Amino acid sequence: MELDIGEVAAPRSFIFLWCGSSDGLDLGREHCLMGIKGTVRRSTDGDFIHANVDIDLIITEEPEYGSLEKPSEIFNIIEHFCLGKRRLHLFGRDSTIRPGWLTVGPALTNSNYNAETYAGYFNSNCTTTGCTERIEALRPKSPPPKGSKGAGGGRGGFTRGAARGRGR
Repeated sequence: MELDIGEVAAPRSFIFLWCGSSDGLDLGREHCLMGIKGTVRRSTDGDFIHANVDIDLIITEEPEYGSLEKPSEIFNIIEHFCLGKRRLHLFGRDSTIRPGWLTVGPALTNSNYNAETYAGYFNSNCTTTGCTERIEALRPKSPPPKGSKGAGGGRGGFTRGAARGRGR
């Protein structure tokens, strides 16, 4: 069976690929690669992306060679980074079933899938987990781009290269 990810992915969406230890990557290091479909901007898509995630490194005991398990922390990182409700976990296992995720996989013997709830994620305009004004106010903001007109360029109030009283 083939699954065309580009066909089922939303116009703005993320894909996270867990790359465990095996040939090609250093043993003991596992990586989560992220891909983006569409344009997602930190400055305008705060309802969908929370770019200031506080964790990007997981330190844990090394799984057995060939293990298909993912650390549970990776799901927390993904959930805090991407605020979308349409979460599909391919090649999931019973141990990785989580609320808010549709988990599928050949080793799955159980499910928390609720057709009505999941269909609601596609039938409404509410496709994100939501954000309050208070959360948005507390969220760290991106620094202004270089060269933007602001209240000065830093410590002295001038940008680099401007007169600073060095004998001029």
